[in-house]
Amino acid sequence: MKKLLLAVALSLSLGGCVTLQDLSTGISLTTKSIVNPVTPADEAQVEVALNAAIDLLQAYKHACAQGTADVNCRANVAQIQAYTIHVKPLVVQLRSFVDSNDQVNAAVIYNQLKALYVNVKATASQLGINLGSSTI
Repeated sequence: MKKLLLAVALSLSLGGCVTLQDLSTGISLTTKSIVNPVTPADEAQVEVALNAAIDLLQAYKHACAQGTADVNCRANVAQIQAYTIHVKPLVVQLRSFVDSNDQVNAAVIYNQLKALYVNVKATASQLGINLGSSTI
């Protein structure tokens, strides 16, 4: 029960970070619910988009370590990592819930991952980091 309350609190706090700019850049903000369940295809789409963004961020971090990125790269990486550290455990939970057809918890986690993705893309964009055009 504590995990569910924490999950709901996190999703509500991150959901407030969506801006009009996010809507205009083609990011789908359709949320999942019991009426609109999370399918294995939805799970795969979330994983592909998040993995692509994280791969690009890791390349940026590597360029930062080599000194070939912009002068603010360390601060930029730190800001974006605040979001990305939550991705792996949430993806594991999403897989488990989708596999067991637990649609209530799958929808909560799916919506959290979408909010994280929107926030990562928005933060990266504000910092001048291009994460491609993948959408969820």
